[in-house]
Amino acid sequence: MDNAFDKLVAACERMRHLTGTLETIRNLLMADAMTSSEHTRAAMGDTRETARGLFIHALGLRQRTGGDLEAAVQLIANDADPDTAAQRNEWLALCRELAGSLKGIDEVLGDLQAHWAR
Repeated sequence: MDNAFDKLVAACERMRHLTGTLETIRNLLMADAMTSSEHTRAAMGDTRETARGLFIHALGLRQRTGGDLEAAVQLIANDADPDTAAQRNEWLALCRELAGSLKGIDEVLGDLQAHWAR
């Protein structure tokens, strides 16, 4: 179960980085939308390009998070020790919650991709 725990921790840590990256993208896009003068835009730098670069980073984080979560579920499911059944069920419930959160993140990433396709 140690390997499963390590994979679960990695998935949670990547999820934290992923949500932070999405928050930064949101802030950059809001700042860009609220900036009306070219002088202010020049002082801020190219927020759209920065946001686009972070979006690409977020896609990679999402892929790695999903891989870590899938590996954790496999390791947890393969553990047949009856003494760890309660722990296994708790961890699988956490994995379900994380998978639900990833589904929501997939929708956000899809919206961002559509935004940049315009």
